[in-house]
Amino acid sequence: MADSSKESNERRVLSRRKLLGGAAAGVAAGAVGSFSSITKAWGAPAVPKGAVQEMTADVVVAGAGIGGLTAAVRSLHQGASVILLEKAEQPGGTTAHSEGGLANHEYEHMRNNSPDGDPVVQRAIYDNIERFFGFMEEIDAPITRPGEPAAMVGAQQISDGERRGRVIPPVVWVRYMVGELEDRGGTLLTETPMTRIMTNDRREVVGVLAEGPDGPVRIRTKAVVVATGGWAHNAKMVNEHITREQIWQRNVSNGRETPLFTGDGYFLASQLGAAPSKGGWDAFYGYSLPARPGRPVEPMANVSIYHAHFGVGLNLYGRRYADESGGKWGSRPRDQFTGRSAQILNQEGCRQVEASTIHIWDEVINRERACAECALGGSDRWLAYREVGAPVAQADTLSELADQIERWGRGTPAQTIMEEVTQYNQAAEAGRAWALPIPKTGAENGHANPLTTGPFYAVLGTAAITATYGGLRADSQGRVLDRFDRPIRGLFAAGVDIGGYSTYAYLGNLLIGGSFGYLSGTNAPRVPEPSGGWAVAPWMGASVPT
Repeated sequence: MADSSKESNERRVLSRRKLLGGAAAGVAAGAVGSFSSITKAWGAPAVPKGAVQEMTADVVVAGAGIGGLTAAVRSLHQGASVILLEKAEQPGGTTAHSEGGLANHEYEHMRNNSPDGDPVVQRAIYDNIERFFGFMEEIDAPITRPGEPAAMVGAQQISDGERRGRVIPPVVWVRYMVGELEDRGGTLLTETPMTRIMTNDRREVVGVLAEGPDGPVRIRTKAVVVATGGWAHNAKMVNEHITREQIWQRNVSNGRETPLFTGDGYFLASQLGAAPSKGGWDAFYGYSLPARPGRPVEPMANVSIYHAHFGVGLNLYGRRYADESGGKWGSRPRDQFTGRSAQILNQEGCRQVEASTIHIWDEVINRERACAECALGGSDRWLAYREVGAPVAQADTLSELADQIERWGRGTPAQTIMEEVTQYNQAAEAGRAWALPIPKTGAENGHANPLTTGPFYAVLGTAAITATYGGLRADSQGRVLDRFDRPIRGLFAAGVDIGGYSTYAYLGNLLIGGSFGYLSGTNAPRVPEPSGGWAVAPWMGASVPT
């Protein structure tokens, strides 16, 4: 046994070296690569097409992003047998398209910036994210170690105020965790969404149904972890909770890919009486994108308008519609999220006409924010927006810029643009941007400077969504709660299937994936066999292997 364990560890170390050696190429490509030809071989023996495939596992995890992969691997390290189901052709979810930053906030920081959030969920993240980091080190997963240089994550830097933040290389990390799953004897089934969670007469989890490429799959299990990535691609839910306007999926190219994040985990848990989170339903995470690109971009996040909050944001009427630095909160006292205000502006923009917004900035902002690393090979944002076919403008004077915007043909009067920008500039130059009809705060972070240095730039933006904030109610052990705040035996959750962590300001989706993936992966294997037996309750209308 010792020799076998040693060989497994050696394979893992060699695998990590190989992965890290190819990290730069993998991250640059921005894709995980197809696992389906490999992972299909990890399942049960082949069965005739259309026949029901019968399987058994201690723990079934649905979703192979950071939450699901962490829960699956952690459960394996707890001695459980694990089957990991993934709806897509390959694992990774939105994690594979992320920038990899886990900015570990202090608990008070979470409460201050998301006061309407669930304090139980927020406290559980604070208490367990360091345990997640420790587990990553224990299994030698690719993650920055303490003392390594702070990493730039998009437009923001992990700072000292965000307690001991870490970074994962997303594509490489996903590959490594899949390898760890394989080494430990776990099974990954891609293109296999979970379709039902089965319970017995006592409402204890006893199995799941799934639909694989070759037909139905029935799995007997005592514990299920839902980590399916939320409902950002569910147009009906987005229209009901967030906006009636159409907003784009930021983590796929032009929204053309088959929707993946349609609320599967939430709906399946709700069928068992799971309760919705108390907050976060009308908010989401995302950044504005250049409107209606003429060609596909992979991933769309690469052309996000990260610097929008430094300039002036207008709607199609030519009017400012929100505090670019603070959204609907305005001057409410709170911690400043450097780089997060652009996603708050995106949330407010989603409720404007056609979810369309006009973003204007000057050469100072362009040089320091939109093209800060151009001399080092970084992307010139304005040129990138023009390259993908979005309406853009550039002029030496603001009046010329306003004329160009009017010629976009979106009904925005140049005169109104000039009135609005002139009023803003006068207030900003006097240090009184906070006194505008719609205040602009954040002057201490350079968010409220006047636009006075030509050339001037503009792009037509459209609201875009990466992940949702509303979801299931969960306790500090990762268990899903019913409407009476009682845990549903055998049902756990991780990642953004859990709601109420962020409720307006973005606190970091990878944090809730890593921390609750660790929690659920620790606790799910400890669930005893169902006291009511393995027979499926009559109202479930199906059976699982005995």
